[in-house]
Amino acid sequence: MKGKSSESLNVMNPATVFLHNDLVTEVLSALPVKSLVRFKCVSKHWKALISDHAFVKLHLRRSQTRNQYLTLVTSEEFDRRIVPYPICRLLDNPSYTIFDDYHHRLKYSRCEGIVGSCNGLILFSVILSDYDSNIKSYRRSYWLYVWNPATRKTSERFESSDLCFNFAFGCDNSNDTYKVVAFRYLEDELKTEVRVANLGDYVWRNVECFMNVILPQNYVYLTETINWLVIHKPRDVVVELFVIISFDLTTETYKEMDVPCGLNQVSRKQPKSVLGVLGGCLCFSYYYLKDFIIWLMKDFGVEDSWTQFLKINNLNLRMDYNYINIHPWVPLLLSDDTLILTCRNDSQAILYNWRNNRVTRTNIIARTSSYLDWASRTSSYLDWEDAKFYVESLVPIF
Repeated sequence: MKGKSSESLNVMNPATVFLHNDLVTEVLSALPVKSLVRFKCVSKHWKALISDHAFVKLHLRRSQTRNQYLTLVTSEEFDRRIVPYPICRLLDNPSYTIFDDYHHRLKYSRCEGIVGSCNGLILFSVILSDYDSNIKSYRRSYWLYVWNPATRKTSERFESSDLCFNFAFGCDNSNDTYKVVAFRYLEDELKTEVRVANLGDYVWRNVECFMNVILPQNYVYLTETINWLVIHKPRDVVVELFVIISFDLTTETYKEMDVPCGLNQVSRKQPKSVLGVLGGCLCFSYYYLKDFIIWLMKDFGVEDSWTQFLKINNLNLRMDYNYINIHPWVPLLLSDDTLILTCRNDSQAILYNWRNNRVTRTNIIARTSSYLDWASRTSSYLDWEDAKFYVESLVPIF
């Protein structure tokens, strides 16, 4: 070593650099899930950190503002795949060809679609047919699965117990319990039966029914509640009314909320009204004559906070009123100045900039490819009805 300067020695033997744990946590929490899964192999300490419950929640909070996606579902016969698609990319370039990842394939045939998306977990339903030797016939049953596309983990299947049920999905954040809510309308009894199961134990339990309801419309999950828009008909009252039934996932109790003042009376001549979530607020949208109108509940649970957000002439949206009577467009997402609208029977969406009244129709082409032959690509149908807001997360499968 004689004759070498101290400067050259420092170059050859750089001092070990230590990063404070808080700084490591800060850097790692900003990374995508795919990278974090790989980095679990760096050391036992990093594996423990990335798997830690507090880190998972920190990463989720940051993903909810940084890495926002829509779950675009492609369909080709019984082969369905979920493609998490960045919202920013959709807004910047609404004409695009997407190539799905084999690992995003819903490998279960007869998949009915996505029930809901919550904190990076996706609940989807599957119809299975099993041969019953006792009755010498096939017995159809509903099975539910929970899937984290980012970590590629899927839960064990659990049975819904009845094909007549519809489902909702959400989280009780007070104790990080994810719950599935099953509900069905009993026409003869004029009530809706409700059951709840926690992810992990998958045991269905009955909760209080809500009465004098003609038919539950759609549902949305917001701030630890499942909210249904229902047609309510009190006893000895002729008129049918719109009411919002809000089910608290923590207490498993109900609360009734009114729709915006003066809009509660049901009109069979108008396309159906729907609930949604826009900008973190509960929204109520409907058609009236030639207009599409959206209200927002600025303070959730406070009926006086209903505020009319938009009133759009259908001509501006380039909508055929006769068509929307059958297939109404519904709000999916609000991102800055752009409202995304979807329709059940349409393979494309509408992007409406509400500040400059500009309408853009998406032209997204979905391509599927065989995992055996990546060069073999075919077009598939894009199912916007199953599009949900989604964020990548490390939330484990229970």
